[in-house]
Amino acid sequence: MQLRDYWRVLYRHWWVVLVVAAAGFAGAFGYSKLQEPVYRSTVWLKVLPTRIDYGLTMVIESLLRQYAREIDTDKMAALVNQRLKLDVSTAELRKRLTIAAIKDDYLLQIDVDDTDAQRAQDIAFVLADEYEKLHQENMSRIIDPRDRIEILLLDKPTPASLNRPKALSNSVAGGLLGLLLGVLLVFALEYLDDTMKTAEDVERYTGLPMLGTIPR
Repeated sequence: MQLRDYWRVLYRHWWVVLVVAAAGFAGAFGYSKLQEPVYRSTVWLKVLPTRIDYGLTMVIESLLRQYAREIDTDKMAALVNQRLKLDVSTAELRKRLTIAAIKDDYLLQIDVDDTDAQRAQDIAFVLADEYEKLHQENMSRIIDPRDRIEILLLDKPTPASLNRPKALSNSVAGGLLGLLLGVLLVFALEYLDDTMKTAEDVERYTGLPMLGTIPR
């Protein structure tokens, strides 16, 4: 088939492509609306040395991931659970957490996902606050205060915003997938259709030139 033949097939069955694309868009939109919304709140902890020292700064870079792992523990989840009286298992609470170490900025980023926006923000704040207290307690054992590493709450947790489902993004993706499936369906139908509809079809299958046609 030549390029114009592909275009002719799509032009003849454009409505099939449109219907399948619309169905994909509507299906993805409906599925998104049926999902329970999950909100995300984010808080940052700043990690910094008590004095300007290159060696201490290098130590902080190597410890950032360790600090992130310390936050994502059953111990910290239990403290948050007890303080907020969430009445959920530590394993379930930890599933809602995402802890990341940002080396370039010496930050610990805590993301909390929850079906309740206010609860997500509360969990983020309490988790950061409890870890800050725990770290200060650990640092108090270091005799020389100049050798200590401080962890401070950078700011209050961000107001929780919708994290998923993203109805618009999902709908567009569903529509594009439907568009692709519609095109494939059109060419599949064309491949299965062995009837001859145009003079070009006759010439292609017979290998003979068309001399004339009978008017409708």
